[in-house]
Amino acid sequence: MLAKTFSHLALLSIALAPLASDAKPQYGYSGNVAPDKWGKLSKDYVKCSDGIEQAPLNIVSKSTKKVSNATPLRPSYTATTNDVVVNTGTTIQVNTQGSLKIGTTQYKLLQYHFHTPSEESINGVHFGMNVHLVHQDAGGRLAVIGVNFKEGAPNSFVADLWKALPQSKGQQKKVSLPSLMELLPKDLNYYTYMGSLTTPPCTEGVRFYILKQPISISTQQLKAFQKLYPMNARPVQPLNGRTIKSSN
Repeated sequence: MLAKTFSHLALLSIALAPLASDAKPQYGYSGNVAPDKWGKLSKDYVKCSDGIEQAPLNIVSKSTKKVSNATPLRPSYTATTNDVVVNTGTTIQVNTQGSLKIGTTQYKLLQYHFHTPSEESINGVHFGMNVHLVHQDAGGRLAVIGVNFKEGAPNSFVADLWKALPQSKGQQKKVSLPSLMELLPKDLNYYTYMGSLTTPPCTEGVRFYILKQPISISTQQLKAFQKLYPMNARPVQPLNGRTIKSSN
């Protein structure tokens, strides 16, 4: 597990790595810094090419292992007045606070960020966008909740956040936002697997919880994000014998 390898502070820096938009080497999603080249950009990024539990994955629903007594997700998010939204150069990230309880383990919410199209796919199909909510427990272990966006009605939370979108790399703004609970579907059933950070250094040992029920986003809202980042999703990675579990 990550806690055996990294200190709490080291993991925190990894989880917030997109903030270091001016750090070298740069990575991206096309050309000579595309995902298939990440492992060669730095010796620190070798997991991106030789890791065996990489993320994201294509989730084949009929091949998942159903768990009848799966541990429920118990998020606790409130309205915020001092969040920081950052244009990292590869995504839009919001540094915030909140908590998540999974069984008896308590996690702190560190940040959330967006990918288009969705990084995970379900039965080979990608959604227009998804958001990854990154949490960390006292031992340094990371748990990521993934929420998919399906084009449809406008999303009220996204409408508030998009008003504060920093337009240039490195720009950041302080924002007040409604409870992040508004960005979660009512049904918190999930698929779960062990994976990695989906950006360099692609560190493994990250537990993903991909919610089954998508939430809506309007075409206009999706295009507003894609105007900044037309494509910022890592391709799905080999399963390599891992079991993807289903909460029902």
